[in-house]
Amino acid sequence: MWRKIPKQVIYIIVIVAPFWLLFFNSPFWHGIKLKTMGVAASGVSVANAPLKELQIFLSYRKNYADYQKIQAESFKLKARLVRLEGALTENVRLKRLLNLKSEQAFTSTAARVIARDPANWNSSLMIDKGTRQGIKAGMPVISALGVVGKVAEAAENAAKVILVNDPSFSVAVVNQRSRDVGLVSGSLSGTCRLSYVAQDSDVREGDEIVTASISAAFPSGLLIGQVARVYPPGEVSEARAEVVPAVDVGKIEEVLVIK
Repeated sequence: MWRKIPKQVIYIIVIVAPFWLLFFNSPFWHGIKLKTMGVAASGVSVANAPLKELQIFLSYRKNYADYQKIQAESFKLKARLVRLEGALTENVRLKRLLNLKSEQAFTSTAARVIARDPANWNSSLMIDKGTRQGIKAGMPVISALGVVGKVAEAAENAAKVILVNDPSFSVAVVNQRSRDVGLVSGSLSGTCRLSYVAQDSDVREGDEIVTASISAAFPSGLLIGQVARVYPPGEVSEARAEVVPAVDVGKIEEVLVIK
């Protein structure tokens, strides 16, 4: 039957009929057109739903893969940043140490901290220089910030340093402001104590305490720390004030050993 219909008629039906149905404003066809379009739209929505879900899934997989790549690159960049910041901090410390060494009149040897006493982290440490480098017991140990401690004993390529806040450490000092002389020693509390100061001496909170010229081991003028508290008479036996060390001995990494 379809073979008997001319092709031109078929083309007209296929092309003209939809155009006429869509744009012909007859009230009769308007209702049919709207219903037809609604049914068609519902069918298209139903047909497109699985396709949209598939697109979302594929997009999620791609975005998740991109996220993993970005996260991996982020971790690498963060690790690199930490290394660069560590190198920068170390360079700053070493520069300060070299500047201190060039400014001082005495001979000194730079050393690196290689170990600490696990039983008392802030009591003593080990450095990587010893008798081969001319290090001996009793030599002062300093940093760019002030006094660190003194050498307790030395081996061929290493030495033990007792720190400024260790109870076995002591050094003759002078109050930078009032010029009163005394003795600073370590304590079990982790700070230092200023003692053997004249009764009429003027000691105030905030005073800077430095090594005195009468010290047998330390050059004069090296910063010990700052007075944090002045004790009332009789509160602490012999001690006149509490001194906070200028150097955070728990974080020290490089030192100078004065010969």
